[in-house]
Amino acid sequence: MGVERALATISERALQKGAQAGLEVLPREVMRLTGATSIVLYEGRNRISEAGRRVSVSGATRAPQGFLVKHGRITLAVSPERLGSAERPVLERFARLGSSLLAARKREIDAQARQARLGRELREQAKALSFRERNRSRASHDLRTPLLVIRGYLDMMRKGMIGELTPPVERYLQRMMSATQDMNTLISQRLAPGSAPEDLRALLSTAFTPSSQAPRKLSLSLQGPATVPLKGPASTLALLMRTLARGLEGTGAVEATGTIEAREPMKMWRLHLSAPAERPLAKPVVKRLEPLVQLLGGTLSITEGHPLELTLNLPAA
Repeated sequence: MGVERALATISERALQKGAQAGLEVLPREVMRLTGATSIVLYEGRNRISEAGRRVSVSGATRAPQGFLVKHGRITLAVSPERLGSAERPVLERFARLGSSLLAARKREIDAQARQARLGRELREQAKALSFRERNRSRASHDLRTPLLVIRGYLDMMRKGMIGELTPPVERYLQRMMSATQDMNTLISQRLAPGSAPEDLRALLSTAFTPSSQAPRKLSLSLQGPATVPLKGPASTLALLMRTLARGLEGTGAVEATGTIEAREPMKMWRLHLSAPAERPLAKPVVKRLEPLVQLLGGTLSITEGHPLELTLNLPAA
Protein backbone atom coordinates (compact mmCIF):
# COMPACT_ATOMS: atom_id res chain seq x y z
CA MET A 1 0.00 0.00 0.00
CA GLY A 2 2.87 2.34 0.83
CA VAL A 3 4.44 1.81 -2.58
CA GLU A 4 1.17 2.44 -4.40
CA ARG A 5 0.58 5.59 -2.40
CA ALA A 6 4.10 6.83 -3.11
CA LEU A 7 3.73 6.16 -6.84
CA ALA A 8 0.38 7.98 -6.82
CA THR A 9 1.94 10.92 -4.96
CA ILE A 10 4.73 11.21 -7.52
CA SER A 11 2.32 10.92 -10.45
CA GLU A 12 -0.02 13.54 -8.99
CA ARG A 13 2.89 15.89 -8.44
CA ALA A 14 3.97 15.42 -12.05
CA LEU A 15 0.45 16.09 -13.32
CA GLN A 16 0.12 19.28 -11.27
CA LYS A 17 3.61 20.74 -11.56
CA GLY A 18 5.14 18.98 -14.55
CA ALA A 19 7.32 15.92 -15.09
CA GLN A 20 10.41 17.62 -13.66
CA ALA A 21 8.61 18.11 -10.33
CA GLY A 22 7.76 14.38 -10.31
CA LEU A 23 11.40 13.49 -10.95
CA GLU A 24 12.47 15.69 -8.06
CA VAL A 25 10.08 14.13 -5.55
CA LEU A 26 10.75 10.53 -6.63
CA PRO A 27 14.06 10.07 -4.72
CA ARG A 28 12.47 11.38 -1.51
CA GLU A 29 9.64 8.87 -1.74
CA VAL A 30 12.09 6.03 -2.44
CA MET A 31 14.22 7.01 0.53
CA ARG A 32 11.15 7.19 2.79
CA LEU A 33 10.05 3.68 1.82
CA THR A 34 13.44 1.93 1.83
CA GLY A 35 15.21 3.67 4.70
CA ALA A 36 18.20 4.43 2.47
CA THR A 37 20.49 7.29 3.44
CA SER A 38 20.95 8.54 -0.11
CA ILE A 39 19.03 8.19 -3.37
CA VAL A 40 20.34 9.69 -6.60
CA LEU A 41 18.46 9.65 -9.91
CA TYR A 42 20.57 9.66 -13.06
CA GLU A 43 19.84 10.03 -16.73
CA GLY A 44 22.80 8.22 -18.21
CA ARG A 45 25.62 9.81 -16.22
CA ASN A 46 23.83 13.09 -15.53
CA ARG A 47 22.45 13.59 -12.04
CA ILE A 48 18.89 14.94 -12.34
CA SER A 49 17.61 14.69 -8.74
CA GLU A 50 18.56 13.31 -5.33
CA ALA A 51 17.50 12.96 -1.73
CA GLY A 52 19.28 12.33 1.56
CA ARG A 53 22.97 12.63 2.25
CA ARG A 54 24.91 14.42 -0.43
CA VAL A 55 26.98 11.96 -2.43
CA SER A 56 30.38 13.25 -3.51
CA VAL A 57 30.30 11.41 -6.83
CA SER A 58 29.72 13.80 -9.76
CA GLY A 59 27.18 12.27 -12.10
CA ALA A 60 28.46 14.37 -14.99
CA THR A 61 31.99 12.93 -14.82
CA ARG A 62 31.72 9.49 -13.23
CA ALA A 63 29.31 6.60 -13.35
CA PRO A 64 26.81 6.37 -10.47
CA GLN A 65 27.89 4.21 -7.53
CA GLY A 66 25.95 2.21 -4.99
CA PHE A 67 23.14 -0.30 -5.39
CA LEU A 68 21.91 0.36 -8.94
CA VAL A 69 18.52 -0.21 -10.55
CA LYS A 70 18.12 0.72 -14.21
CA HIS A 71 15.26 1.18 -16.62
CA GLY A 72 15.92 2.71 -20.02
CA ARG A 73 18.14 5.74 -19.49
CA ILE A 74 17.12 6.07 -15.83
CA THR A 75 19.36 4.75 -13.05
CA LEU A 76 18.53 4.75 -9.34
CA ALA A 77 21.69 4.77 -7.23
CA VAL A 78 20.90 3.72 -3.63
CA SER A 79 23.19 4.02 -0.61
CA PRO A 80 24.01 2.09 1.47
CA GLU A 81 24.61 -0.86 -0.83
CA ARG A 82 23.29 -3.32 1.77
CA LEU A 83 19.80 -2.62 0.41
CA GLY A 84 19.28 -5.58 -1.83
CA SER A 85 16.91 -8.28 -2.98
CA ALA A 86 13.90 -7.33 -0.86
CA GLU A 87 13.92 -3.75 -2.10
CA ARG A 88 14.77 -4.47 -5.75
CA PRO A 89 11.14 -5.00 -6.97
CA VAL A 90 10.13 -1.73 -5.31
CA LEU A 91 13.09 0.12 -6.78
CA GLU A 92 12.38 -1.30 -10.23
CA ARG A 93 8.85 0.10 -10.11
CA PHE A 94 10.18 3.52 -9.20
CA ALA A 95 12.80 3.26 -11.94
CA ARG A 96 10.06 2.49 -14.49
CA LEU A 97 8.07 5.47 -13.28
CA GLY A 98 11.20 7.62 -13.51
CA SER A 99 11.74 6.47 -17.09
CA SER A 100 8.15 7.44 -17.95
CA LEU A 101 8.57 10.83 -16.27
CA LEU A 102 11.78 11.41 -18.18
CA ALA A 103 9.99 10.76 -21.47
CA ALA A 104 7.18 13.09 -20.36
CA ARG A 105 9.72 15.79 -19.49
CA LYS A 106 11.24 15.56 -22.96
CA ARG A 107 7.77 15.93 -24.47
CA GLU A 108 7.12 18.96 -22.26
CA ILE A 109 10.41 20.53 -23.32
CA ASP A 110 9.58 19.91 -26.98
CA ALA A 111 6.11 21.38 -26.49
CA GLN A 112 7.53 24.45 -24.76
CA ALA A 113 10.07 24.94 -27.53
CA ARG A 114 7.33 24.56 -30.15
CA GLN A 115 5.13 27.04 -28.27
CA ALA A 116 8.01 29.50 -28.02
CA ARG A 117 8.67 29.13 -31.74
CA LEU A 118 5.01 29.70 -32.55
CA GLY A 119 5.04 32.76 -30.31
CA ARG A 120 8.05 34.16 -32.16
CA GLU A 121 6.43 33.46 -35.51
CA LEU A 122 3.22 35.14 -34.41
CA ARG A 123 5.16 38.22 -33.28
CA GLU A 124 7.04 38.27 -36.57
CA GLN A 125 3.77 37.97 -38.48
CA ALA A 126 2.24 40.79 -36.43
CA LYS A 127 5.31 42.94 -37.09
CA ALA A 128 5.15 42.19 -40.81
CA LEU A 129 1.43 42.97 -40.92
CA SER A 130 2.02 46.23 -39.06
CA PHE A 131 4.76 47.16 -41.53
CA ARG A 132 2.50 46.35 -44.49
CA GLU A 133 -0.33 48.39 -42.97
CA ARG A 134 1.96 51.42 -42.55
CA ASN A 135 3.12 51.06 -46.15
CA ARG A 136 -0.48 50.70 -47.33
CA SER A 137 -1.54 53.83 -45.50
CA ARG A 138 1.46 55.79 -46.79
CA ALA A 139 0.90 54.63 -50.38
CA SER A 140 -2.79 55.51 -50.20
CA HIS A 141 -1.97 59.00 -48.93
CA ASP A 142 0.82 59.57 -51.48
CA LEU A 143 -1.40 58.51 -54.40
CA ARG A 144 -4.44 60.52 -53.32
CA THR A 145 -2.56 63.77 -52.66
CA PRO A 146 -1.78 64.63 -56.31
CA LEU A 147 -5.20 63.28 -57.31
CA LEU A 148 -6.87 65.80 -55.00
CA VAL A 149 -4.85 68.61 -56.56
CA ILE A 150 -5.92 67.55 -60.07
CA ARG A 151 -9.57 67.31 -59.06
CA GLY A 152 -9.38 70.73 -57.40
CA TYR A 153 -8.15 72.43 -60.54
CA LEU A 154 -10.67 70.58 -62.68
CA ASP A 155 -13.47 71.70 -60.40
CA MET A 156 -12.27 75.33 -60.59
CA MET A 157 -12.26 75.12 -64.38
CA ARG A 158 -15.79 73.66 -64.46
CA LYS A 159 -17.03 76.55 -62.31
CA GLY A 160 -15.69 79.03 -64.84
CA MET A 161 -13.03 80.50 -62.58
CA ILE A 162 -10.59 80.69 -65.54
CA GLY A 163 -13.10 81.96 -68.05
CA GLU A 164 -15.91 80.72 -70.19
CA LEU A 165 -15.61 77.10 -71.39
CA THR A 166 -16.49 75.83 -74.82
CA PRO A 167 -18.62 72.67 -75.15
CA PRO A 168 -15.63 70.50 -76.23
CA VAL A 169 -13.59 71.67 -73.21
CA GLU A 170 -16.52 70.90 -70.90
CA ARG A 171 -16.66 67.35 -72.32
CA TYR A 172 -12.92 66.95 -71.77
CA LEU A 173 -13.25 68.20 -68.20
CA GLN A 174 -16.10 65.78 -67.55
CA ARG A 175 -14.02 62.88 -68.82
CA MET A 176 -11.07 63.93 -66.69
CA MET A 177 -13.28 64.21 -63.61
CA SER A 178 -14.66 60.74 -64.31
CA ALA A 179 -11.12 59.37 -64.72
CA THR A 180 -10.01 60.86 -61.40
CA GLN A 181 -13.05 59.31 -59.70
CA ASP A 182 -12.18 55.94 -61.20
CA MET A 183 -8.60 56.31 -60.01
CA ASN A 184 -9.76 57.15 -56.48
CA THR A 185 -12.01 54.06 -56.45
CA LEU A 186 -9.15 51.89 -57.70
CA ILE A 187 -6.83 53.16 -54.96
CA SER A 188 -9.47 52.38 -52.34
CA GLN A 189 -9.96 48.86 -53.66
CA ARG A 190 -6.31 47.97 -54.10
CA LEU A 191 -5.02 49.56 -50.90
CA ALA A 192 -7.90 48.85 -48.54
CA PRO A 193 -6.92 46.89 -45.38
CA GLY A 194 -7.21 43.17 -45.95
CA SER A 195 -7.82 43.59 -49.67
CA ALA A 196 -6.82 41.18 -52.39
CA PRO A 197 -6.99 37.92 -50.40
CA GLU A 198 -4.82 35.06 -51.57
CA ASP A 199 -6.48 32.44 -53.76
CA LEU A 200 -5.97 28.80 -52.74
CA ARG A 201 -6.09 27.49 -56.30
CA ALA A 202 -3.45 29.96 -57.44
CA LEU A 203 -1.22 29.11 -54.48
CA LEU A 204 -1.50 25.37 -55.17
CA SER A 205 -0.86 25.89 -58.87
CA THR A 206 2.32 27.84 -58.10
CA ALA A 207 3.52 25.30 -55.53
CA PHE A 208 2.95 22.25 -57.73
CA THR A 209 4.11 23.78 -61.03
CA PRO A 210 7.65 22.77 -62.06
CA SER A 211 10.26 25.49 -62.37
CA SER A 212 14.00 25.71 -62.99
CA GLN A 213 14.58 26.35 -59.27
CA ALA A 214 12.15 23.65 -58.03
CA PRO A 215 11.52 20.92 -60.61
CA ARG A 216 8.51 18.83 -59.65
CA LYS A 217 7.85 15.15 -60.37
CA LEU A 218 4.42 15.37 -58.78
CA SER A 219 1.33 16.65 -60.59
CA LEU A 220 -1.89 17.82 -58.96
CA SER A 221 -5.40 17.66 -60.38
CA LEU A 222 -7.81 19.88 -58.47
CA GLN A 223 -11.59 20.09 -58.30
CA GLY A 224 -13.61 22.82 -56.64
CA PRO A 225 -14.67 26.46 -57.00
CA ALA A 226 -12.87 28.65 -59.51
CA THR A 227 -11.91 31.15 -56.81
CA VAL A 228 -11.02 30.19 -53.24
CA PRO A 229 -10.11 33.35 -51.24
CA LEU A 230 -8.15 32.66 -48.05
CA LYS A 231 -7.58 34.71 -44.93
CA GLY A 232 -4.00 34.99 -43.73
CA PRO A 233 -0.54 36.38 -44.53
CA ALA A 234 0.51 35.68 -48.11
CA SER A 235 3.99 34.51 -47.07
CA THR A 236 2.62 31.95 -44.60
CA LEU A 237 0.06 30.62 -47.08
CA ALA A 238 2.68 30.29 -49.82
CA LEU A 239 5.09 28.51 -47.46
CA LEU A 240 2.34 26.10 -46.41
CA MET A 241 1.55 25.15 -50.03
CA ARG A 242 5.24 24.72 -50.91
CA THR A 243 5.72 22.49 -47.86
CA LEU A 244 2.71 20.42 -48.91
CA ALA A 245 4.08 19.99 -52.43
CA ARG A 246 7.56 19.01 -51.26
CA GLY A 247 6.19 16.70 -48.58
CA LEU A 248 3.92 14.81 -51.00
CA GLU A 249 6.72 14.57 -53.53
CA GLY A 250 8.92 13.05 -50.83
CA THR A 251 6.47 10.17 -50.43
CA GLY A 252 7.29 8.92 -53.92
CA ALA A 253 3.89 9.81 -55.34
CA VAL A 254 3.88 11.08 -58.92
CA GLU A 255 0.33 12.41 -58.96
CA ALA A 256 -2.16 13.72 -56.44
CA THR A 257 -5.82 14.67 -56.52
CA GLY A 258 -7.45 17.41 -54.52
CA THR A 259 -10.93 18.68 -53.81
CA ILE A 260 -11.93 22.03 -52.32
CA GLU A 261 -15.24 22.47 -50.54
CA ALA A 262 -16.78 25.37 -48.64
CA ARG A 263 -17.70 24.84 -45.02
CA GLU A 264 -20.11 27.72 -44.67
CA PRO A 265 -21.05 27.43 -40.96
CA MET A 266 -17.37 27.52 -39.97
CA LYS A 267 -16.34 30.06 -42.63
CA MET A 268 -13.61 27.69 -43.72
CA TRP A 269 -12.38 26.03 -46.91
CA ARG A 270 -11.80 22.28 -46.76
CA LEU A 271 -8.87 21.07 -48.88
CA HIS A 272 -8.61 17.29 -49.23
CA LEU A 273 -5.50 15.86 -50.91
CA SER A 274 -5.00 12.22 -51.83
CA ALA A 275 -1.85 10.63 -53.24
CA PRO A 276 -0.76 7.00 -53.86
CA ALA A 277 2.30 7.32 -51.62
CA GLU A 278 5.08 4.75 -51.58
CA ARG A 279 6.17 5.82 -48.09
CA PRO A 280 4.69 7.86 -45.21
CA LEU A 281 4.88 11.61 -45.01
CA ALA A 282 8.22 12.48 -43.41
CA LYS A 283 8.05 13.53 -39.75
CA PRO A 284 10.02 16.78 -40.33
CA VAL A 285 7.43 17.74 -42.96
CA VAL A 286 4.59 17.10 -40.49
CA LYS A 287 6.38 19.19 -37.86
CA ARG A 288 6.60 22.06 -40.36
CA LEU A 289 3.02 21.73 -41.56
CA GLU A 290 1.33 21.69 -38.14
CA PRO A 291 2.59 25.08 -36.85
CA LEU A 292 1.91 26.75 -40.21
CA VAL A 293 -1.70 25.56 -40.17
CA GLN A 294 -2.04 26.64 -36.53
CA LEU A 295 -0.69 30.10 -37.37
CA LEU A 296 -3.43 30.48 -39.95
CA GLY A 297 -6.10 29.34 -37.49
CA GLY A 298 -6.84 26.12 -39.37
CA THR A 299 -6.69 22.39 -38.71
CA LEU A 300 -4.75 19.52 -40.27
CA SER A 301 -5.60 15.81 -40.40
CA ILE A 302 -3.30 13.15 -41.89
CA THR A 303 -4.34 9.58 -42.66
CA GLU A 304 -1.40 7.33 -43.49
CA GLY A 305 -1.99 4.46 -45.87
CA HIS A 306 -2.45 3.83 -49.54
CA PRO A 307 -3.48 6.35 -50.60
CA LEU A 308 -2.07 8.97 -48.23
CA GLU A 309 -4.77 11.52 -47.36
CA LEU A 310 -4.45 15.03 -45.94
CA THR A 311 -7.35 17.25 -44.94
CA LEU A 312 -6.85 20.95 -44.22
CA ASN A 313 -9.44 23.40 -43.00
CA LEU A 314 -8.33 26.97 -43.73
CA PRO A 315 -10.10 30.25 -42.87
CA ALA A 316 -12.06 31.79 -45.73
CA ALA A 317 -11.63 35.47 -46.53
